[in-house]
Amino acid sequence: MTAEKGGWIAIVVSVIAISVSGLELFYSQLRGPNIFLAVGHDVLITKTTSLGPRIGVICSFVNEGARQTIITNATLDVDSPKITLPLGMLGESLGGWEENGGVFKSFPTKYNIAAPIPVKGHDEAAAIFWFIPASSFDFTAGRHQFILRAISQDGAWERHFDLEIAPTDITNIGKSPYADHPISVVEQN
Repeated sequence: MTAEKGGWIAIVVSVIAISVSGLELFYSQLRGPNIFLAVGHDVLITKTTSLGPRIGVICSFVNEGARQTIITNATLDVDSPKITLPLGMLGESLGGWEENGGVFKSFPTKYNIAAPIPVKGHDEAAAIFWFIPASSFDFTAGRHQFILRAISQDGAWERHFDLEIAPTDITNIGKSPYADHPISVVEQN
């Protein structure tokens, strides 16, 4: 009876070991892309003269899957006014500062045509998405909800976030067109 009991224990341990090995293989080598999308601390709103505001969203992509994917497009849904903005440009940086003889001088943001963003398996990437409206609209003061959607050949991933746009923000955006105005993200999920 002891030999039979020992045989069953060996079988159970073997089944558990094979199951754990199979799960490890799946998560380390076979699992498809699984992107976790996050939005930066601030969103930039820039008034343009003929269109609605240009919106810059700092994004990071963490691929928890084993296989690479390539982000090829993105959209931004705005709740009020209800509009979907297409991805227009990518930014390498949000500008910056350089020192010359103790004087700091800002240099402008650089934009590129939207190009694919590869995200390797178990890796991360980041980009600054600039969304440009096709028709004119204005924001009003208050809380606004946004849905950022990143799209690849393997699927789409979303991030919901809220901005609280104050009346002073509306005034400042109107007074200085083509200047980037940071608005803090108050909630994201």
